[in-house]
Amino acid sequence: MRISSPELALETGAVPPPVLPVCRSLVSSLSLFGSIFLYVVVSGQCAWGAPPAMRPRASTAGVTGANAQLNGARLVSGATIFAGDVVAVGAGSSAALQFRNGLVLVAPSTRLVVESTSVTVSSGRVQIRLNSADSFAVSGPNFRVNVAASGGVPGAAEIRVDAAIAHVSAVTGIADLTAGGSDTPYRLHAGEVATLGAVSSDTAGGQANSPVPAAGQITRMIPDVQIARASLQAAAAISAPVYWNDELRSGPTGRAHVVLTDGSLLNLGSNSALRVLQHDAQAQQTFLELAVGRMRGQVLKLSRPGGKFEIRTPVGVAGLVGTDFYLLATPDFTELIVFEGAVSFITFSSGQGLTVTAGMKVLVSRVGVFQGPSPASPQEMQEAKDSTDIPQTVVQRKKSSPPLLISVGVPLAVTGIGLGLSAIESVSPYRP
Repeated sequence: MRISSPELALETGAVPPPVLPVCRSLVSSLSLFGSIFLYVVVSGQCAWGAPPAMRPRASTAGVTGANAQLNGARLVSGATIFAGDVVAVGAGSSAALQFRNGLVLVAPSTRLVVESTSVTVSSGRVQIRLNSADSFAVSGPNFRVNVAASGGVPGAAEIRVDAAIAHVSAVTGIADLTAGGSDTPYRLHAGEVATLGAVSSDTAGGQANSPVPAAGQITRMIPDVQIARASLQAAAAISAPVYWNDELRSGPTGRAHVVLTDGSLLNLGSNSALRVLQHDAQAQQTFLELAVGRMRGQVLKLSRPGGKFEIRTPVGVAGLVGTDFYLLATPDFTELIVFEGAVSFITFSSGQGLTVTAGMKVLVSRVGVFQGPSPASPQEMQEAKDSTDIPQTVVQRKKSSPPLLISVGVPLAVTGIGLGLSAIESVSPYRP
């Protein structure tokens, strides 16, 4: 007898094709034509008559061990899987689900639901191996991953869900990871891995009970911007606090405007990484690190004896007294433009230094060679401002849902594949 209730079907393990009642009526009326004709009708016409939403979504390409189930019944090779079916693979077993555009490999101790065009993993580990340029989506608690091809290479990814924590590894192609409550995906390229997990309101609010001092606050931004704090990385939001040792990381379109506690202003451009090592407004001791990218700073004048405001780049250290300036940092050179005041720059390689005054620019190579100071053209100065500016009129949206933390790094091991990481795109070694 056909079980019409999907819930009851899941409980009892019955998974008959959704058009089976029609098929059985047809079989009864045509029984006198023989078993061969009946087989053709059941396997052909009934499948053709199924509505698109109820057609099979996958089949079982292989099963190892005896501890794998489909809707509570034993899962066997060749089983047909429909949307809404529950696959549970226990310890000592694994399964391979064949979809139209690739394989979903299901590891031991994994539970998932097959959707119309994706799978939802509630616990365990799956590996996606696409065989075409199509994409494939995997959902889980508070996240969604879309695995796709890149550069003509089919996508492959591994997703592991452990309680409220998800680990996503992009093996080939790309994987766009979107946290719950966000509409901005975080793109992982081949060789990158992200850890995403829900955080408490205390952590989301910026470690209210933490002894780490506050350095400032994000007051304007253009997504995509992340805040790296210890081993975690959080999607930034308006009014988010910035603490000592926090690192701001912007994507290809991201920018951030930070007001420090002493009133100094920092604008971070796209594809940039800026770490606030220390900002003591009372002692006027500030140390920042621009690992890569562009920034503009409008720093309040230092008045205390021994006051310092320094910014490290891969090439050297810029020292400011009270200045409006622009920095572009790459592994090979640093460019400095001064709008107001003066900035001293000392190289790491030779220890040599010079002072750049208002209206001037300098280019410093990794080996400590200075080009300049020389006058900055009005076009160069405007381009420097435009590349870091965030208009007051930019639409800013605060997220009402609890934020999710993302930690990006290199995994120790991913099934048979070694990975490397380049989490932030390098700025072009050529001058803009």
